[in-house]
Amino acid sequence: MAQQCQFGRGVHIIRYVCRSLALIEDYTKEYWLNELRESAKFLESLYRTILWDNELEFKTEKAVFLGCYAIRKLKESKLLSTELSGFNTSLISHPIKTDHKTEDGEKWSKKYHFGQSDKHELALERLCNQFIHSKIYSPFVPGGLGCMGFFFASDKEYKKRVYYVQLVKIVSIFLSVVKNKKINLELEVNGANVSAVNLAMHT
Repeated sequence: MAQQCQFGRGVHIIRYVCRSLALIEDYTKEYWLNELRESAKFLESLYRTILWDNELEFKTEKAVFLGCYAIRKLKESKLLSTELSGFNTSLISHPIKTDHKTEDGEKWSKKYHFGQSDKHELALERLCNQFIHSKIYSPFVPGGLGCMGFFFASDKEYKKRVYYVQLVKIVSIFLSVVKNKKINLELEVNGANVSAVNLAMHT
C-alpha cells in the first residue's frame, strides 16, 4: 500500500538545519520562493514517475520537508499574507488500533484502521509541523502508478492517528505561497497518466 517509513537519511540533516537557522530576512524571501516553485514542479511530476527508487524517495522527502520548513519560517518571519496564514487544507486521517499489540520490526501501517477515516481541516502551520516533526512519513505509491500522496503523523499525533494528504494538495500549498494567493490545482486523469492541468499558469 505504501512505501515503508524511512527514518534517518535526509530528514535528520534537514531538522538540524531547521534548528540552526533564524528568521528569514525579507531580502532572501525570493530565493525561498524560487525553491518552493521548483519543489512544486518536481512533486507534480511524481504523478507520472512510475520507477520509484531510493534516490527519488530521497529527493521527494527533501522537497516536502524543506518546503514545509520554508513555509513555516516565512510565516514566523511575518512574510506571508493574512489570507495564506489562515490557509486550511482538507485531508483525512485513520485512527490507531487501540487493541493492537505492537511487535518488533512491525510495519507502521499494521497499527492503523485504514477501513475507517475522519475528515480534518489542518491550518497551514499545523500541517507543516506535522511533516517537520513527523514520526511517520510514507509516500503512497500504488503499483504501476506514480506517487499519489503521503501518509504522515507527528511524534505526538501518531499515537492517535495517521494523516493522508493528496500530492496535488501539497503542490497547491507550495504554489499558493509562491503566488501569495490561494491556488487549487485540478487533476486530469487519462488512463495511467495523471497531471495538474493548470500547473503551467501558476509556475
